[in-house]
Amino acid sequence: MAQNPETTTPDADAQEEGRQDNLPKNTVNVEEAGTLKKKVTVTVPRERIDAKRDEMFGELKNSAQVPGFRVGRAPRRLIEKRFGKDVGQDVRNALIGESLGSAIEDAGLKTLGEPDLDLEKVELPDEGDLTFSFQVEIEPEFALPEVKGIEITKEVFDVNNEKIDEYIQNLREGRARYEKTDEPAREGDGVVTAAKITGEGVSWDNPRVPLRVAPGVIEGLPLVDLNEKLKGKKVGDVATITTKAAETHPNEDWRGKDLTIELTIHEVQRRMVPELNQEFATACGFESVEEFRTFVSDRLKSRVEQEIQRSLRDQICRYLFEKTSFDLPEGVVRQQTYRTLQRHYVDLLQSGVPREKIDENMARLQAAAAERAVQDLKLSFVLSKIAEERGVTVSDDEVNARVAQMARNQNRRPERLRQELAADGSLEQVSLAIRDERTLDVLLKEAKIVEKTAEEIQAAAKTEKEDKKSAKKSAQASEKKKDEEKKEASKSKSKPEAKADAEKKPKKKPAKKESDEKPKAKKTPEKKTKKDK
Repeated sequence: MAQNPETTTPDADAQEEGRQDNLPKNTVNVEEAGTLKKKVTVTVPRERIDAKRDEMFGELKNSAQVPGFRVGRAPRRLIEKRFGKDVGQDVRNALIGESLGSAIEDAGLKTLGEPDLDLEKVELPDEGDLTFSFQVEIEPEFALPEVKGIEITKEVFDVNNEKIDEYIQNLREGRARYEKTDEPAREGDGVVTAAKITGEGVSWDNPRVPLRVAPGVIEGLPLVDLNEKLKGKKVGDVATITTKAAETHPNEDWRGKDLTIELTIHEVQRRMVPELNQEFATACGFESVEEFRTFVSDRLKSRVEQEIQRSLRDQICRYLFEKTSFDLPEGVVRQQTYRTLQRHYVDLLQSGVPREKIDENMARLQAAAAERAVQDLKLSFVLSKIAEERGVTVSDDEVNARVAQMARNQNRRPERLRQELAADGSLEQVSLAIRDERTLDVLLKEAKIVEKTAEEIQAAAKTEKEDKKSAKKSAQASEKKKDEEKKEASKSKSKPEAKADAEKKPKKKPAKKESDEKPKAKKTPEKKTKKDK
């Protein structure tokens, strides 16, 4: 019986893979390079370099066009002479690309971000092995605290008119419109400006930058006092702002530099917030203002439950943050600063906050983003580890459902919002937010929850603050008393103790006289003379 050629003859890829397996393996050396940073050095044996060169020149021979020869008929030496430099770079790139992943895997490193490798500094040697190094940041290793039975407090409160009015105000601001005006800009108005940013080695300008007379952000620079600079300006006026770019600014050339922002007003747009009246209620789909307020009240009750759930989750997060200690890689902290802002943006969208208010909050948040990024990054690692242990996952359908919910809160089309979130990287943050929520909910089921009113919580917080203050004062007083006792003890010793100390000390011997040092010569008795007799 004839054999099936498909099962007896391996294809070209399988043959090539077999040849690669017979070649010497790369050697990998790992060294410490800083906090959660490793330097990985890879050595590629000459045999693998030659095999990759043969492979690439073999492919090139079938397609290379060499004058005087038909395609596929040119000698290898002519092809090498004509395309050697380009093939050498391709060989280098291919070998490094193949080696990076396998080196990290062989070393058993759990890396964060992309490897730091300057490819242009790696040269393919004419003889001998290829050696190159790169640095990677790795995930921190830590032990989880006890997560079962965490003690937390659940606040009990009702929906009141103040909360209803606040919610309606957000809806009204979300439906605000803008009308062009020649009057000076007021708080909350919109302006169209020409913006210039200058500094040491920095020159940036944009002829049309729409802004609001409110805290905002220009090119990643948080401007908390932007409203004060723009308020009262008219068309043709110039507002000048000085600021300093954060060390985590996306543009590396701007980091830590003093910058000057010059804004020339081209247009002022008056912000018109609709009144809460029958017209507004009808526009929202209700027959009367009373019906609209009833709807808001019912919706807020649902929102209250969400806020309570958020508060419980926040308490779990604080517990995990305080009970877990480990270092963080610096590069990932810088990257996380931007992700933190994205995460807050998603949270605010989900809460139904108007985009204008989000911009104001983002400006304030960005000023302290680095500190918050450290907390969020630590929690991210902790929750990721718990999610992995508990098998918590998030599906695409869950992400789409969350985006649809956010779109309803903003009265927008879900597909449009999804596109925007995907474009700036926030869609991934939606998935992570769902994962973290589900992980925290797992811990909440195992927590010890105590219900208290807002007044009880405030009283407990006040008592705790006073207890800490009192304990601090007691500790300071105790330390002060100990210091005084030590000083007193060192100054005044009792007489018996002083005498005893004196007796313990060896007595000084008197200095020897010169006569004592030399023995006295014995006197020889004189002989008596006859006369004396």
